Amino acid sequence: MRPLEEDLKDAQRFHGHLCHGMVMGVRMARYGCRELGLDDPRAYRDLVVYVELDRCASDAVAVVTGVTLGRRRLKWVDYGKLAATFVDLASSRAVRLAPQPEVPHAGREDDPLTFWNDWDDERLFSCTPVHVDVAPEDRPGPPVRSIVCEECGERVQDGREIDCDGRQLCRACAGEAYYTF
Repeated sequence: MRPLEEDLKDAQRFHGHLCHGMVMGVRMARYGCRELGLDDPRAYRDLVVYVELDRCASDAVAVVTGVTLGRRRLKWVDYGKLAATFVDLASSRAVRLAPQPEVPHAGREDDPLTFWNDWDDERLFSCTPVHVDVAPEDRPGPPVRSIVCEECGERVQDGREIDCDGRQLCRACAGEAYYTF
């Protein structure tokens, strides 16, 4: 595994600053990969990571592991929690990491490297073996299937369409749009 300092520098370079969330994300990613026995996660094609928060720590997890949304190996589930689940598709092993309940919330004025330096990973994070059923349409690789929305004509991939009274619609046309015209 790469040195911690290299992962921290790469995460800072990608994200733009080094904060408490970045340090937590780097440490979480390294711990999760270590638990799965992955020495070089950036080169491992069967790693999928679910992050539960769209904040700094998720960028750090992506940098350390090499997973990306575009390669379908980074999944975001909007739980609003500083937590991540690391899934090895080849072995079907998975672990979910989250801060232990006694872990304090660090203040912005505290230096993140100094603040977390004396915390070992086991004291910092719970690491729970879990099972994650990654459906074929959610796995890395080319689309499993695609349809054309019968309302707007846009292509919908990998089972994200909605059946509305026998019509195959994209989520927006089915009334689930996050935008308005």
